[in-house]
Amino acid sequence: MKLHDRDICLIRKTAKYYLQYRRADTLSRLKGLLGEVEKVNLEDTERTIASYLAYSATRTVNMCITSALRDLWIRREYTIHLGDDIVGVIDVARSVPYYPFYYASLLPNLKMDELSYLSYIARKVMKLAIERLENSKVIPFPFFKEMKKEIKRLRQKLELLPSPSSPLVSDSSPDWLKKAYFAYVIAEKPTVGVRDQGEKIGVKLVLSKLYELFVYMLVARVLESSGFSLSIDEGSIKVKDANIVIIFNAPPSGTDVIERIDELDPNKEINYRIRGRPDISIRYDDRELILIECKYSEKPSYITEGRFKVMAYTYEYGAGASLLVFPGIGEGVKSEEEFGTLELYRLMGEKGWVDIRLRDGRKIYMVKVDPLEDTNTLLNRMSQVLLSILSIKRT
Repeated sequence: MKLHDRDICLIRKTAKYYLQYRRADTLSRLKGLLGEVEKVNLEDTERTIASYLAYSATRTVNMCITSALRDLWIRREYTIHLGDDIVGVIDVARSVPYYPFYYASLLPNLKMDELSYLSYIARKVMKLAIERLENSKVIPFPFFKEMKKEIKRLRQKLELLPSPSSPLVSDSSPDWLKKAYFAYVIAEKPTVGVRDQGEKIGVKLVLSKLYELFVYMLVARVLESSGFSLSIDEGSIKVKDANIVIIFNAPPSGTDVIERIDELDPNKEINYRIRGRPDISIRYDDRELILIECKYSEKPSYITEGRFKVMAYTYEYGAGASLLVFPGIGEGVKSEEEFGTLELYRLMGEKGWVDIRLRDGRKIYMVKVDPLEDTNTLLNRMSQVLLSILSIKRT
């Protein structure tokens, strides 16, 4: 895979928010984003990603300490002891065969050196997190408060662990020790890249996901620049003083047309799984919807597929308007449908968008959003489209 100027521009503008909105705040969620990558020079973006990896490692280690302490007291074993000094909880039935010389008592079965290894890793992770805390204040999607809270929790938990010693971690080590060590290794020397090449484990940046996030940020900034205050939460943005909610990478609820499948219970999981998943949904005036589908491609076939996909989403969820957002269209038209898409693209002209008005009053917009363009130009273009739709219901 060869990186083009557009890819590099997209990465530099958006990658610093990538891990937050892939919800990679624990090791289990982060694993899907790891692989052998080719490093990209991201400047301050890489510092933010390093900060988030330290935050993720801190959360993971906190969970590992909890698991280790639980094992310490729950997973115990009976051990035969010599002498009169009773240690642990004595078991009479097991002690009778050995009485009066020996007795059996219930004791923790963990080796203290494993807890010492965990103590060492935890201290290293906390040091990383403290050093990188300032870089967690990235606007508009900070995670400073959450990271500071995890550091405080870790500092408290360290008091429950023994003195640290340099770790020896193997396949036979407890899961909590292996997870903590792996989280530390990832956070210590973060590598960020976009393709499978090389020898280091790093964070794989999926360009299509970055593009979705880029458009999501543009939508948020359009509303912010229009005078609204935003309340940013995991996976959604609420617009203060207005009945508007922006949902990212989740299907809208309560508006889809699917009632049931055969005679299955309507609450079955399959009813949820088969629903379409628009990249961005904007709910306003209680039930009105704007749907946005993002296609990071210039292929006429892919953009044409997106055009019909957007129309399907529009009727599946009863949206009043939907947007197909893409960076442009290249060569390689092979069918009449693709030629039609190319004609629509040419109609967009310098303004960068065109609306397709349907007979029932709904609208489909095709909007050009190219990361290579000036951000203010993109904001102005998106404002023209979004605010014209929202104002229909305000006036």
